[in-house]
Amino acid sequence: MKTLTVLKASVAFLVGVVITGLAGFAVFYKLVLYNAPLLDAEALPLDKKLHIVIPRGSSLTDIAQILQESGVIENARTFVWAARYLRADRSLKAGQYLLPIHASNHQILRILQSSVPQVLRVTIPEGSSLKQLIRSVSARMPVDTNAFAALVRDTAFIRELGLPDTSLIGYLLPNTYFFDPGTDERDMIRIMVREFKNYYDEELKRRQAEWGLSMRQVVTLASIIESETADDDERYLVSAVYHNRLRKGMLLQADPTIQFLLTDGPRRLYNKDLETDHPYNTYRYRGLPPGPINNPGKASILAALYPSKVDYLYMVADGTGTHLFSRTMAEHLKARKKLDRLRKELEKHGNR
Repeated sequence: MKTLTVLKASVAFLVGVVITGLAGFAVFYKLVLYNAPLLDAEALPLDKKLHIVIPRGSSLTDIAQILQESGVIENARTFVWAARYLRADRSLKAGQYLLPIHASNHQILRILQSSVPQVLRVTIPEGSSLKQLIRSVSARMPVDTNAFAALVRDTAFIRELGLPDTSLIGYLLPNTYFFDPGTDERDMIRIMVREFKNYYDEELKRRQAEWGLSMRQVVTLASIIESETADDDERYLVSAVYHNRLRKGMLLQADPTIQFLLTDGPRRLYNKDLETDHPYNTYRYRGLPPGPINNPGKASILAALYPSKVDYLYMVADGTGTHLFSRTMAEHLKARKKLDRLRKELEKHGNR
């Protein structure tokens, strides 16, 4: 009888343990694996999704914090526990996601494990200044603009990239890039510079040596050409004007270098602008300016190295996006007068 009583007590104890274990497991599932944010269905529709970016190199704790702060999950700690229980802590992918706001930790983890992150298309226009380039990038993906700008002038980073310069302005080749959303500023810049170095091949370097120019000087000249014209054929004529003036020791008198100095530009230039005492003022200082004024495209780099074989020394914008070219000052003044008359006629008819 005593044995039976002990047996019953043992069974009861085991049942209690099992029930407690099942209850504990149920609690674990509810609070950890299937924990989901409590939402006001009227304020936020249950099918709403949030755009979330998981940066490359993010740890499990980082990811949990991003998700909690965005409202995708309720508790970062339980998300970490769930990830470790499911052995998903090392298989979460960086990238850009649209995540449901009323999903469980389990569901979010499965999405981050199995979804293919979106690739973002970023187009950098030819002739972009650093500010314009950063604006183009940040319009398509998250970027720390201050960190990006600092890296462009980080001499240690520039040496690491193998470029003989103190700034990367001019070497961030305009192109259409496809970035993983988790790509950080350093890797974005590496990709752009690699694109430049792939384009600036041994043939272009040989041509550079024939002119007795440094890579920096070639890119600087290309940046001026880029600002002067968008016409691919005319780039070579513009290049010829500047090469001829450099050879003769003449001032370049390149308006884009003055625009580069303006804080309120681009705008119409005045005589006082041409008097600015600055190394980039090619109306006062001979030769090329100290460095590129923008990031030139491939066509302008090519034009800087292969100018047309003409003896033009002067050019003036004709108001249509192209220029009139002259060999002498007399021809140049005549062209300017002709364009002034045409401009006045257009203004006169425009006011009627």
